[in-house]
Amino acid sequence: MGQVIQFSTKDSLTAAENLREFIRICKEDLTAFGTDLNWNDWKWKGFVHFTKLGVPSRGAEDSDRLDDAFMDFAKAYFRYQQANQPTGTKNESKALRVIEAALLQVKQDANIAGLDMTVLDEAASLGRSAYSPGAAYHCGREIERLSRFVTSKHLIASSVGTWKSPIPRRKDITIQTGREAKAVQEKKLPNRAAFDALAEIFSNNPHNPKDIFTTCTFALSMCVPARGTELLELPADLEWEEPDKNKVMRYGWRYFSGKGYEGDVKWVPSEMVSIAKLAISRILALTKEARVLAHWIEKNPGRFYRHPNCPNVADEQPLSAEQLAAALGVTVSGLNAYGFSESLGKHTLNSLWEWVISRQPDGFPWINKERKIKYSNALFCMTRNMLHDQRGTSPVILWAPDINVYNNDLSPRESLKDDDHKSIFDRWGYKGSKGERLKLTSHQARHLLNTLGNRAGMSQEDIAKWSGRKDQRQNRTYNHMTEFEMVAAAEAVDPGLTLFGPKGDITPLAPITSRELDLIERGPVHVTEFGACVHDWIMSPCDKFRDCLNCQEAAFIKGETDCLERIKAQFVQITRDFNEAKEAVAKGWAGVDRWYEAHEKKHTRLCQLIELLEDPSIPDGSIINLADGTDYSHLRRTLQAKADSAKLQNSPEAAVLVQLKEELTRPASVKAQIGGANG
Repeated sequence: MGQVIQFSTKDSLTAAENLREFIRICKEDLTAFGTDLNWNDWKWKGFVHFTKLGVPSRGAEDSDRLDDAFMDFAKAYFRYQQANQPTGTKNESKALRVIEAALLQVKQDANIAGLDMTVLDEAASLGRSAYSPGAAYHCGREIERLSRFVTSKHLIASSVGTWKSPIPRRKDITIQTGREAKAVQEKKLPNRAAFDALAEIFSNNPHNPKDIFTTCTFALSMCVPARGTELLELPADLEWEEPDKNKVMRYGWRYFSGKGYEGDVKWVPSEMVSIAKLAISRILALTKEARVLAHWIEKNPGRFYRHPNCPNVADEQPLSAEQLAAALGVTVSGLNAYGFSESLGKHTLNSLWEWVISRQPDGFPWINKERKIKYSNALFCMTRNMLHDQRGTSPVILWAPDINVYNNDLSPRESLKDDDHKSIFDRWGYKGSKGERLKLTSHQARHLLNTLGNRAGMSQEDIAKWSGRKDQRQNRTYNHMTEFEMVAAAEAVDPGLTLFGPKGDITPLAPITSRELDLIERGPVHVTEFGACVHDWIMSPCDKFRDCLNCQEAAFIKGETDCLERIKAQFVQITRDFNEAKEAVAKGWAGVDRWYEAHEKKHTRLCQLIELLEDPSIPDGSIINLADGTDYSHLRRTLQAKADSAKLQNSPEAAVLVQLKEELTRPASVKAQIGGANG
């Protein structure tokens, strides 16, 4: 981060004068992005390209840059915010692009002085259309932040500081349930077949540089929940060991995390230490020569690097075509690609070295200056074309892979033909169970390790620290435990807690026979809105209050028209509830299966009851009782106790009681035998 300067407005100045002073301070006094920053260049390499909305940074031309009337303000605002509050995402650029486009659409002039509520609304609309839901939300926040800034600093005449972004935060899929949410969550976790294939390739100790790079990088990502860009910027001397409080030696990596956590040691689980050491040793061996080259360039910027194939000639001796090709690590025919075909015999090692130095990566010697990682001490320091399938590796030009190189080797590129691009799975002949091409992403390992940490019961503080997060709330995005796993974890903490209710088999309801109805011990019988209740109130209070239609002690009288209409009204409501539960089950909503089973049971029971009450073959006045043979009953309990007692006493009544008990507990048929009018 450069020098921090707080811009203060002057009440005596107009908005236009304050704006000019703000731009001057940001251009001349701020040092963010370096004192040698070329203000007039619209490409600030390594930081931002000031291009119009919808124009990709790669391949952008001069006509794609922001409007001249808006450019100086955009540069000043971006540099000021990054100087005072630097971020990795640099979302200010999103807001600047949509505001420039909105100004041109609404005002036909990109000058920031024309900013008003209408322009801000249009900018939000453009941001919502141009970016993904997550990126659009951050764009809206930055538009809101910019509106407050230009108002508080009096950079424009109008007051827009009260404007609020209408773009909502993307819904957090990890707190949802159901099939759709499950499908999204599974996308975040690695495919098991691809995961196993990559592990097998790693265990086979590949020799191809690209295979070593991809397998070892993924192995490292399975040791700690790291971001892919952080792994690719690790130092070569990252390994660290020290004893814990129990004098047990622990192994970790010196590490610099993004998203605000900064430097720390990431500890590797004991089970993964051997994998981590093996992966690092393979990468160090692969990239050793490149670090030697980087160290040479730092220490000897004026002398050619004498690699093993370099011609053994004096520094000022003219080189033949063969010697020139050997020095650059190419074939003689390959010199044409570098433009040396017309200057053969004119180059020496010293003059060639000037050309080599000019081809080194931007920012050399730094891979990441903020984290103080140089090419000479970078784990993934390589030379150009080291991972290329066809081109020869350069012995003198440095290069470092980025996240796109890594991801492109983990997945097939659908836009290219199979012959043009082969992922690591294609090269090794691995396919899915249905013959599909396998693929992974660099971020899936991070999601997997976070999920495993949650399953293992790690605290959210430990998961955030292990993952390199400053805000623990970000953990939930990476937790893909299912709702059933969460319930099981909660029930494990409190064994008496049953969040999904008791589990058991539900047997079909069946009507009872008139003989069973006659055997019920009768106490006071009272009338209900559906028929009569034969519950013995002396023995116990009602345990199914207001659930008469689902009670075996309810008696329904054939021919009672008013009661039948009430039962039909209940059937209409139950049918509606049953259909809604059925739709919810089809959508995959969690926990709804319990409601579906309950409504299905009631719906089936009422169908049977209405069918019997409307059956013309059953005489009016008949008593109908629908019951499940396994439902609770005082009579059954009494018969069970008496039968057990009679067995113990070898009583002659035992056989009769056992037979009667078995008859009462046998599930009845769908259509009951109906008792007579006097039954």
